[in-house]
Amino acid sequence: MIESGFIGNKFEFITIAGERCRQLQRGARPRIETDARKPVTIAQQEVLAGVIEYAYGPFPEEFPDEAEVAEVTTEGYPAGEAGMDARDQGA
Repeated sequence: MIESGFIGNKFEFITIAGERCRQLQRGARPRIETDARKPVTIAQQEVLAGVIEYAYGPFPEEFPDEAEVAEVTTEGYPAGEAGMDARDQGA
């Protein structure tokens, strides 16, 4: 089990460690001394050690819904107009 006092939840931990792992795979140097060789393990250890700083960006602004959804109807077309009824009569 992963003990994490300052990380909010496991999804947050995985997101942070995953991004750090990508950095390590691209050549970043580890920020802690460890015997681990795999970038995933190093990234997890760095996050748990608290040496990785992270912050969330600004929340997206909520825009009011300007477009209204058209009403859906199941009514048929009148027989005089082009529609399913007109095709049935011509066949």
